Amino acid sequence: MRSMSIVLAALLAAGPALAADLPREVAAFVARRDRCDHFRGEDSDEPARAAQIACAVEANCRGTDAELARLKRRHQGDPAVRARLGRYDSRVE
Repeated sequence: MRSMSIVLAALLAAGPALAADLPREVAAFVARRDRCDHFRGEDSDEPARAAQIACAVEANCRGTDAELARLKRRHQGDPAVRARLGRYDSRVE
């Protein structure tokens, strides 16, 4: 049980460090694109919730295709950034 607590503490400590290793503009894109992907994966038969989801998709996904391409070009020499950005589909809009 104690070793599990130590592993969990190490993971929690590493999380912010990993985000801090990304350039600010990349970290902001990652946060926005993760929200985009979250809402793209949601669906609802309830009209009010479907409207909320559509609004969130619009707010978080619009422009991310072009921004992803731009960030990949700008940071092509940074393997960590390339790896992080490589997780995303290039076309979601």
